[in-house]
Amino acid sequence: MKCHTPDCIGEHEAREISHSVVYRQRTVVIHHVPAHVCPDCGDAVLAEETALYLEGFLKRKARAKGDAFVYEV
Repeated sequence: MKCHTPDCIGEHEAREISHSVVYRQRTVVIHHVPAHVCPDCGDAVLAEETALYLEGFLKRKARAKGDAFVYEV
């Protein structure tokens, strides 16, 4: 897949990333998230199925108290 970043000529490739998100006023870091990443500029795109999975994952897991959580999927 061609990169979406203006002026970048890279091609996205499948990789695993660490994805951080603020959810319910808490910072959550999830490791080993499948994504398409441009090796030239670092632009990362998640598949729709992955985004939906992460949304459900956060609803189930991010209920504990604290400032930051780290998970692996």
